[in-house]
Amino acid sequence: MEGNKPKKPLSFMAGLLGFLCVVIVVIGLYTFYNAKGLSYFSNDSEACNNCHIMNDVYNDWSRGAHSQKIAGKPRATCNDCHLPHNFVEKWVAKAESGVGHAYAFTFKLDVLPTNLTATQKSKNMIQDNCVRCHSEMVSNVVNPTTNPHGNGSLSCVSCHESVGHKRGF
Repeated sequence: MEGNKPKKPLSFMAGLLGFLCVVIVVIGLYTFYNAKGLSYFSNDSEACNNCHIMNDVYNDWSRGAHSQKIAGKPRATCNDCHLPHNFVEKWVAKAESGVGHAYAFTFKLDVLPTNLTATQKSKNMIQDNCVRCHSEMVSNVVNPTTNPHGNGSLSCVSCHESVGHKRGF
């Protein structure tokens, strides 16, 4: 008669919780695969073009000077301009961006942007990267961030807005 004992509710709940976890993991893996998630671990600018709102920006970049190949590689990828170059900071920024984009595209389908605008944090990274890559040029120029005429509000893109991808930010 012991074999006919009813299952404990706790066992049922544990099984249900396990099943739900498996479903969530499968949906997550499918979404990651469908969104070409592995491409975001690369330094390839084409990964940024996975999203339809980036098509125009990517096309502009691909026709610009930064995309021109030197020794088979572009002069500057999206990551070169838009991410920090410190290893840890770069991967933290990629993770923050990835989670933010995944959340927006998964849960805010009714408010998806048709155009992206850089945050102040992004603008600061871009400025730092302009100066890092073009240090030999900017040493002969008035530093726009300390120029009293700009009250510290000027940056490289204040004058060179369309250099990266023709649309500014």
